[in-house]
Amino acid sequence: MIYPIEVIAGSADLIVVGEIEIVKGDLYIFNISETLKGNLFNSISVEMFEEWECDQRFAKPETGQKLCLFLKRGLKNWEIINGSTGELVISNNIITLGGYEEYKHIDYKFTPYQLALEDFKNGIREFCKCFIFVGEYSFRDEKAHFEQIVADKQISEFKAMSDFSFWLWKKMEKYQVVIK
Repeated sequence: MIYPIEVIAGSADLIVVGEIEIVKGDLYIFNISETLKGNLFNSISVEMFEEWECDQRFAKPETGQKLCLFLKRGLKNWEIINGSTGELVISNNIITLGGYEEYKHIDYKFTPYQLALEDFKNGIREFCKCFIFVGEYSFRDEKAHFEQIVADKQISEFKAMSDFSFWLWKKMEKYQVVIK
């Protein structure tokens, strides 16, 4: 199941931007240049997700790849949330979102949702200040929901920030949102 970006952002313990320093077996050492959510670290060990037919990495991991990672704390290392959805490539200050719903239909072709890295970072950072995801994202967890953790005024400011933040806010209409 592919998790939408709002679910992985709302449930992540750590969201970071940086680049791979060293690849070792099924792990890589990731140097962090910016933290969008969570505690501050200079570098972390990240367990690579297991690829399968419907979820492939964009490219073989190698030193210098710039990524944005959505992570949960694992037993020994940080774990990427939902495979390729939680490991987004950055190239030329552009980020490309993964997952089916992040594709736009343009001239009868499906085009991935790409946006300026700064707009993405600002949108995700502010989204995480507004909402958290509670529960398990699945069809069986009827109690899963988002909690709004700020006043309505801050939500209005968030949705007016950029096209991307408005897009994220609009996606929230399909969820139960509990105001804390």
